[in-house]
Order: sequence, then C-alpha cells, then structure tokens
Amino acid sequence: MSKIPLPPLIKRPLIRAWNEAHRAGWFARDRASALMSRRVERCSVCGERRLMLYRRRVVPPRLVALWGLTERQARALARKESCDCAGCGSKLRARRLADVILDLYPIAGVRAPDLRSWTRGAEAGDLRIAEINRIDGVHETLGNLARFHPSEFFPNARPGSHVGGVRHESLMGLTYEDERFDLVLTSETLEHVPDLATALAEIRRVLVPGGLHVFTVPVSPVVPRTYPRARLDRDGSIVDLATPIMHPGGDVGYRVFTEIGADFPEILERAGFETEVRFGPVSDDDLAQVYVCRKRG
Repeated sequence: MSKIPLPPLIKRPLIRAWNEAHRAGWFARDRASALMSRRVERCSVCGERRLMLYRRRVVPPRLVALWGLTERQARALARKESCDCAGCGSKLRARRLADVILDLYPIAGVRAPDLRSWTRGAEAGDLRIAEINRIDGVHETLGNLARFHPSEFFPNARPGSHVGGVRHESLMGLTYEDERFDLVLTSETLEHVPDLATALAEIRRVLVPGGLHVFTVPVSPVVPRTYPRARLDRDGSIVDLATPIMHPGGDVGYRVFTEIGADFPEILERAGFETEVRFGPVSDDDLAQVYVCRKRG
C-alpha cells in the first residue's frame, strides 16, 4: 500500500511535535536515571544543588569506532560531554573550568563557592576575559561582566565582524591587539583549528605577561604523541593525513585537525606557557582534564 503524502502545513507541525515529544521523553528518562543514581550535587557554575544528567548517547557509535574507544572510555567521554546541571545546563567540563577559575582568582582572598557569586566580586569585574567559542553555562554566567568578550567562529565571516550580534574570531588570526586579556577561555576548540601552533601563538599574543589560558581539549589515553589528522592546502581545501574524524558525530560535525596526545603539556611548554593539568592524569575513567597555561613574561 502506498503512503499518502501529508500537506506541508500539516507535516511540519507534526514533525515538530514528534521531535519535542522525543526530547521530552529523553529528558524524563535522564532525570529518572539521575534520581535513581543519586547524582545530585552543588553546581560550581550556578551554585544550585541540582540533578546532574548523564547522557551516554552524546557519544555516538560512529565516533567510538573511528576514535578506537573502549566502552569504558566512551562512558568517560560521555560524562565529560554531559552530566549536565539540570539548572544551568553546564556540562562536567564546564563545571571543572569553573572550579579552576574559582581556585585561581579568589575574591578578597577567599575562594568563591560558585561562578555566579564570583562574578559579583570586584576582582572578577576587573579581569579582561576572552571566551573563544561558547561554553554553555559559563558563557551565560560571565555575560554580565563588563570586560567579558565572547566570540564564535563563523565560516567565511570577516575577522572581527558580528554575525547575528555575535563577534566572529578565528584562532588562525585573532583581531584583538597584543596583551589585551588577563584570561582566555576555550573548551574543545584547539583540535578544530587547522594549525595548532598558530592558535597557541595567537592566544599567547593576546594575553598579558602572566595571563592565563584555561581550557579543555579531547585527549585519548592511548595516543602517546600529538599528530595532525588534516591540514589546509593553499587553495583552502582540506587534505586528510589520517582517517577523518569530526565532532561530535564521528563523521558529522566539526573537522578534527589535530589529534592531541599525552605529550600535549610538552607542546604547550614549547609554545611559551607554564603548564599545569588539573583533574589529571588522563585515564580510561576520566577524560575531563583542565589545562592551565600561564604566559611567560
């Protein structure tokens, strides 16, 4: 029997309703799982005591296969990319970034309990902060700071321009002047820049002497040395040097240009940073490390 096609005016609302029902079902399952597992904690971003919603599905089978992850490693990556705060939506990696900021920048000599209350301190307001690509939860919380400068990458946009009210910046060539910022924040960004050395040099350039780059990157515990997966040719085309991988879907999403390995701290030191790894070391059970890089004077 042939299917009867639905008119667009009926089909579109039905698809939207189906998708919303599907999302609502997943959300209800995630909350029930968090309640049963007692995954409740105080969020270091919003400061509220909330359920933390673990979602194994954020790491799809295709990414697991292409990256060569074990199921144990896939669960660790899923924790990093989920365990969302049911209040502010910040993922585990965002909350760990917040924890590091709170450690590094006390207010009146005291560590603030969460990022939201931290932003009310005069010391936080004095910091010149760049966020290169949105970090959910952290972005919204820092948004009221007068010296907070967020940006996103938009393909084919003019450097320094605004797209839909959001500033476009590329780590292949930031438009900010030298020594502009005290703190630069990135999360799961460096691996997508066509030239890692250029990105690190640009971040170092815009930091004041002693300024900090606090960030996360994906690191596999079975990759000993960092290597390029792809490069840009002179005509702008992509040349694959290894099996192509994209995030978050494996073969869907943003191209991975650099596979980051266990030697990454050495690379950061050579780029002119004093480097510390928090929540480390990388292991099969924990892939949510935070890197703290201080620009040498």
